[in-house]
Amino acid sequence: MKQLSIILLLASTLSGYGQTKFTERIGGHVFKMSIPDYMVKTYELNDVASIQYQNSTKEAYIIVIEDSKDQLESLGIKFTDAKNFLDEFVKDYKIENEKRLLKNEIQFIANGNDCAQIELYWTEEGTDFFMLITAIESKTHFYKILNWTILANADALKNDFRAISKSLKD
Repeated sequence: MKQLSIILLLASTLSGYGQTKFTERIGGHVFKMSIPDYMVKTYELNDVASIQYQNSTKEAYIIVIEDSKDQLESLGIKFTDAKNFLDEFVKDYKIENEKRLLKNEIQFIANGNDCAQIELYWTEEGTDFFMLITAIESKTHFYKILNWTILANADALKNDFRAISKSLKD
């Protein structure tokens, strides 16, 4: 009798699970990038970056910040393309320091995504820096890829920085 009670209790409990409807939901967002083997993962460069890598010896750094188009639009923010997204982003850099120089802006397509890129030069505490800023628009997201180094290493690292920026696959 005790076994029959347990079986009936178990059957009634399990029958309730079959009536629940489930819907698959997406958690997070996945993208892929090619990062040079000389760089290692870090968590210290930026609090909101999706990924961040560095090589302290080469003074080479990269962060990627992603923005969901849905989230931006829910805040009333809409960008027309990657160039518009980049232009709005770099405005903040000019406000922070008038001596920052932006040059060599280009637009291109990489992995089917609209891209805009610009070089930023500045001096901070007596050290000259170089940053390659790339904005990428995919179907669902905008990305900011920031690669930077000291100016003395810029020529040696520019090609790697460009390759990193062109490698994003969403």
